[in-house]
Amino acid sequence: MYIIENKKVKYKLEDKKALEKIEGYQFGSNKKVHKINGNDITKLIIYNKKLANPIVKKQVDKKYKKLVSMITELLVSDDDTGRSQIEALTEIEKFRQIIKNKYREYLTKKDLEAMSKQLTIIQKEAKNKIIELQNALYENQLSRNRSSSK
Repeated sequence: MYIIENKKVKYKLEDKKALEKIEGYQFGSNKKVHKINGNDITKLIIYNKKLANPIVKKQVDKKYKKLVSMITELLVSDDDTGRSQIEALTEIEKFRQIIKNKYREYLTKKDLEAMSKQLTIIQKEAKNKIIELQNALYENQLSRNRSSSK
């Protein structure tokens, strides 16, 4: 539940550039309209990190679960070329960069470490599968070369 109160401004802004330097988490977009107390709000920027944390955490968890399900499907698929494993590694790295650049300030270390541990495990598994596929291809080539040279 949100309550909007109109209060008189006690402080005046002396330096407008100081206002531009304040960074906050933008919640919402131009397309999505939030109605609060009969007012339409499109771009809501949350400046308090404690208030932004639960919202950001919820959004990141949603993206994280989607990523994990997609990566699981990629790793389980029967792909002999290793493309699905490489794609999984690419998606993991994209997600890490997004978290690093966009959400890190608003998440706690505990949340970041938990996601990082799970992603590292999945990343190691994908790398191991790639190595196994490369070894199998190398052994196939060796056996073909031996049989063709006889």
